Formats: sequence, structure tokens, C-alpha cells
Amino acid sequence: MSVISDYFYKESNSFPYMWQKRFFQLFEENTGNYILYRVKEGDGKPKGRIPVGKILDVLPYTAKKTEQRFKILIPNRTYYMKATSVDMRKRWEKAIRNSIKKMEQGGSMQDHKSLRSVEAIDTVMAMQEFLISINNGMKFLDTILSGDESFNKFAKHMGLTSYFDLACYAPLFEKLYREIYSNAKFSVEVKLENTSSIELAKEQFEKFLMIVEQRALSPNLKAADLEALVNKTAQKVLEIMAKYHSEAKKIGDESILNGIKLVEEFFTMVSEAQV
Repeated sequence: MSVISDYFYKESNSFPYMWQKRFFQLFEENTGNYILYRVKEGDGKPKGRIPVGKILDVLPYTAKKTEQRFKILIPNRTYYMKATSVDMRKRWEKAIRNSIKKMEQGGSMQDHKSLRSVEAIDTVMAMQEFLISINNGMKFLDTILSGDESFNKFAKHMGLTSYFDLACYAPLFEKLYREIYSNAKFSVEVKLENTSSIELAKEQFEKFLMIVEQRALSPNLKAADLEALVNKTAQKVLEIMAKYHSEAKKIGDESILNGIKLVEEFFTMVSEAQV
């Protein structure tokens, strides 16, 4: 029986990651609860199915009171949804949570319970939020480095191509993420007509972060292991930045030195961070 249905915009799970209008229905059956989505109401074959028993959590995209987007988290994927109103988002969040609760009370959530026993849902969420906070910090640093032409000049002084080569954290964290996320061996395409050659590396890295955040973490990854890997990668960043810092002091350019200090301060925190 369908208990709720609406049209949503769902972000596609493949390039170019566009918002697609889909008709969603939440079903509650004796054999289990699930969500089906189709291109439009009345279509015979659904485009996808989300078992309620696999849902880890359903959360608004941000804490804004006007937020219409939300995400449905399952072990191997995150579904990004956009409602047409805040009320619609809240109705669906409530309906999904109620459906999860009914299955738990009815004893048909064995897969869900076993998942929680292996890695508590709050820990899974904390690991994901931990990495997203680091990603937001790196994107902020990208903005700082791209906002001053002196960083391009300093990069050339160091034998590099552009300011983004100073962002040594980008290749190091991309390498780490491709190891700890499931299905992370994808390529990233950025159209040159919309992006200058200098900005290309920055745009590719930020698109990589956007895509990988939609992937699930490797199922065997534990919070303590994630902390150790992130801390170690941050230490590598600091070792490289120390060389840049030393050279920037010789040049005596305060804007360059301040930018490098900002990168160092952030990754010093990351090198000691805990989930």
C-alpha cells in the first residue's frame, strides 16, 4: 500500500549530476517497506527502489529553516532530493522515519539491525560529516589561493604551473578518498570552454569532492582507522607546506606568507582531528 507519494527532483548518480524530476512513492507491505521512483506517475517499470530496511538516516541538506532539500542515506549510496516546499520535505522525513520505526517494531529490520551492530549509525554519520567538514575547509582554502595573483607568481617562482599547485592537499586527499570510498575509481571531466586552463585543476578537484561525497565509505572502514589515515595525510601536507613557508619568508611577501599560514593552521587541526 502506498502511504505517501509526490514528485521530487532527484540528483542523478552519474555525470553530469543533474536534477531530474521523478515520481516517488513510499510503500508499506507485509513483505517489507520500500520507496519506488519513476519518471512520471503511471509508468509501469520503476527507475529505482530504496528498501526502507537499508535506510541509515534521512536528513535535511542544511540546517536552514527554508531548506527544501534532504538526503536519504543507505550503506552504498546517498540519495539527494529536492522537494517543492519545506512542508513537503518535513512530511517525507516524518513518513520515512515512521516507516523505519514500524519495521523495527515488526521485527523485519534484521539487515538494518545487523548493520547498526557492526557500526552504530551515529558513528557512520559522524565519519561522513567529519570528511565533509574537511572538504569544506579545503574548498575555502582554494578560494583564498585563487583570490590573489601573488600566489600564481609564487608558484612559478617555486617551479610550479599555477597557484593550485601550491594546494598540495588536493592530490593527497584525492588519493586517500579513492582508497576509503566505495566505487571511487571514476574520472572527472570539466569543460574547458567554461573554465580557464589555470582554474581547471581547482574545478576538477572540487567536482571530485562533490561526486565522492555521494559515495558510501568502504564497509570495513572504522572510525579509528579513518582518523589515523586523515591525520597521516594532513601531516604530509604540513611537510610540503613547511618548504613553501620557508621560501615565502625569504621573499618577504606578507600576503603569500599569510595564505600559507592559513593552510598550515587548518591542516594542523586536521592532523589532530577526531571523528
